[in-house]
Formats: sequence, C-alpha cells, structure tokens
Amino acid sequence: MNLYTHLGMTHEEFSERYENTGLIERGHHETFPLDILSYSRKCVQENVWDKATSICRGIIITRGVDGGEVIARPFEKFHNYGAEPGWGDTTYLPTDEPVIWEKLDGFLCTLYTWEGVDYIASKGSFHSVHAKWATAWLRKKFGKSLEVPAGYTAVFEGLHRDLRIVVDYGLRQELVLLALINNETGEEFTPGALFTWADSRGLSVPRLGRQTLDYAVKHTLTNEFEDGLEEGYVLTWYQNGKPPFRLKLKFIEYLRLHRMVTSVSPKRIWEVLATNQSTELNEYLKQSTPWFSAFVQKWMKALTLEYRRIESDGNTLYQAAQRQVELKYSTGFCNLSELHDARKTFAQFIQASGSKYGSVAFAILDGKDIKPVIWKLVRRMTHGGNPMVDAHNT
Repeated sequence: MNLYTHLGMTHEEFSERYENTGLIERGHHETFPLDILSYSRKCVQENVWDKATSICRGIIITRGVDGGEVIARPFEKFHNYGAEPGWGDTTYLPTDEPVIWEKLDGFLCTLYTWEGVDYIASKGSFHSVHAKWATAWLRKKFGKSLEVPAGYTAVFEGLHRDLRIVVDYGLRQELVLLALINNETGEEFTPGALFTWADSRGLSVPRLGRQTLDYAVKHTLTNEFEDGLEEGYVLTWYQNGKPPFRLKLKFIEYLRLHRMVTSVSPKRIWEVLATNQSTELNEYLKQSTPWFSAFVQKWMKALTLEYRRIESDGNTLYQAAQRQVELKYSTGFCNLSELHDARKTFAQFIQASGSKYGSVAFAILDGKDIKPVIWKLVRRMTHGGNPMVDAHNT
C-alpha cells in the first residue's frame, strides 16, 4: 500500500497540509531509505484527528518523492473512553460487546523488515533507546527474522524495568505481542489466531478479559486491582477487511500517577519548593511510584543544594560590601546625604565584585525576606529539564 495514495493526495500535498503545519513529524532512518511518520504534540493538543493524523502513529514508509510504500503499519490512534469528546458516548459505540484486553504500561514497538532482517522502531524513532533495546531483545531471541506472515506488521508492547512509566512489572523484560496487522487493509488477526501464532514463537500476549464493557467501566472507577497496580483495558471491536475500532479505558489511580510522572517537570518541583507546597510535595514522595519519588528526590536535593550555595555566597557578598561601608563611615551617618552615599558605596562594591548575587545582598541590606530572591535565582537550574517520562514519544 502506498500511504499517499491511500490518503488520496500527493507527497507534496501531504507535506504541505500536515508536515509544514506541524501536525505530523517525519523521522529519517540513518542508514535505510525509510521514514517514520507520527502525529505531533501539536496535533494532540489541538485535537486534530482525521484519516492522516490517525494512521500516522509510527507508520514506516519508503523515502523519496516516489516513496510512500508502507513497510510497517502499527496501530492507528485510538482514544480514551469517556475522556475525550465523542469517544465515550455509548450511542457512538458498536452495539456488540468488545474484546477486552489488558492494557500494558510499556512502550510501542513496531517490527519492520529491511533486506531480510527484522528491526524494531518505537513510536516516533528508529534510533531511540527504546528501539535499540527492543531490536537487541528481538535479535537475541529470534536471530535475524521472526518470520512474520508476509504483508503483516507485528506490533508489541515493550516492557523494561529501566524504561517503565507507572506500573511495576518487576524483573519482567520482554516484547509482548499485541497484534498482527495487515499492511493493506489494517485488518488484524483475531484473538484466537494471535494466541496461536504467538504460542508458536514463544511470545507472550496480554491477558484477555472475560468481563462485560459495563463491568470494565465500573471497575476502572475504583482503586481495586487484582494483581497490584494496572493501567486498564483496551476495548477492541474487530472488523472484517478494516482496522478494529479501539478505545482505551484506564483506572483512575493509574491516570493520577500517569499525570504525575508525565507532567511534573523540574520546574514544577522548583515551584513546589519555592512556595512551600508541602501537601503536593508529600504526594510526589509518598503517593507515587518508587522511581518517580527518586526522580523528585534527586531534583529536590539539587535545587536545595543550589539554594544553600546561593544563600551562603549572598551572605558573604553582603558582609564584604558592608565592611566597605563601615570602613568609610566608621563614626556612623551624620545626615541623609551620607546615608545615600553609603548605599552607593555598597552598590559600587557589589558591581565591582562581578557577583551574580547582588539581589540577595540588597535584600539582606533592606531587611527583606531573602527566600523568594534566592529561589528565583535557583530557577535557572530547571531550564531544559523534562518530566520523568515523555508520554508523547513512548
């Protein structure tokens, strides 16, 4: 299948409509003439979902003006049940019961083959840490080829203890087979066929639920988990000759933790410390995952140490400047003019010192609370700092 033909447009029209507007991002393979297309953060934030943005969720195609041939076709974008407009309305859902899969909390892994050798790409990259680890795992277990049925794409969830998000799978590190997708139509192996093929290769698949949709919806509104923390379910309605209709259904406790690990940046940790928001800080440290708590503690320590350093340097600067004033006015100030001149002497010393902490010294001189002044200077440490997990790219 040619992606551009499938979408009813030329390569140039696709680039102008989606890439030039920042809705879809294109990644290049460093060695092979392949590109990977993924919807962007802007697309998610602006909720721009159509045929093109939905299918470009890590789809891999040949490069060039005459390219566009689909090499690997992972899942299309699927939405959160009840959490996004139009995707939780029961009148919109198919009338029959869905197949309910366990939703694993890992990262998307798409198998693609080039010149007879299998590789793995993550959602938006051929060369991410996730892709490299998954390719190495695949190579160790299956050699050069898993021998996926011709014309199909194998899609996996990658589980690795050092690349985890919220759920703790302990020592479990593997690729879990999620689907075998027809590159032309998007139709997938049925659950029975998927289980059979996975078993023949020694691969794991997610657990298959036996509950009804109504039960699953009510269950996710509780914090009761059968086996520790879980992410939720994937509701799947399989269809002949076309992609299944899918929705995500997540536990409320998972959503709370996920928001934390994907949105709390070093800047937010700085804000919490600077404004002494103890309740929120306690949630980060005691009502989260161990690895997120460690992330917060690392930044707390770094920011606090920087605070103390600036506080010490600011005090030292103040004392040195004050000595200069005292040397000049050893008998004290006789009038207002001398008082202004003393402040000028203080300022000249600080300027000549080249110190970055003059604001701290002046705050001490004026009897102000120096904490806000110091925390403002500490903030620069957070520039470029990201949340523990970038969920958009995993």
